Amino acid sequence: MYRASRLRLPKAVYYQCTWIVKDIDRLYRLDAMRRHVPKDDELVFSDDEDLASMSDEVMEEASRKLACIKEALKAIPEEYRMLTVECISDANMPAGIAHENTWKKWRRTFIKELACKLNLI
Repeated sequence: MYRASRLRLPKAVYYQCTWIVKDIDRLYRLDAMRRHVPKDDELVFSDDEDLASMSDEVMEEASRKLACIKEALKAIPEEYRMLTVECISDANMPAGIAHENTWKKWRRTFIKELACKLNLI
């Protein structure tokens, strides 16, 4: 059985997971576009024309990655979840809320869980 706490991730897997989290805003937009079914008489304008031309497979993959992120976040206490994602996506640690070691611990736990959910390990 998988034990995230005992596994050391390869650097390539760590960086894949980190970049998926850094891409979370685009993943949310693609997922929203996939879930939205326009009506026949509805005009749809997109802020980002590059996203509008994405294939269904790309949008499905974005939804899958978002689901994996949400599942991996369940391994972290609720009060640290969103700040952990922000910590990874913005590449800075929140000050004053918790000690730096706490953020490192939850970030490491989250990345390992995400790698597992994405079937990278």
